[in-house]
Amino acid sequence: LKYHPRVLYIDIDIHHGDGVEEAFYNTDRVMTLSFHKYGDFFPGSGGIEDMGNERGKYFSVNFPLLEGMDDKSGLKSNR
Repeated sequence: LKYHPRVLYIDIDIHHGDGVEEAFYNTDRVMTLSFHKYGDFFPGSGGIEDMGNERGKYFSVNFPLLEGMDDKSGLKSNR
């Protein structure tokens, strides 16, 4: 943020990037995008409805994936 007014943080992991999302939930300077396993799984956060707050509204994007997601399903969901 020292050199650029905005940053896109992409988290591709089995767990939701809840700490990073929480740190920037109220700002429009960092957009967080998290691809993660969702449902009955730690930490239990990262639903599609979680999208930021105040100035950060729509700057938190979650792509929750259900158990059993495979390459074919993943490609289809990104079309």
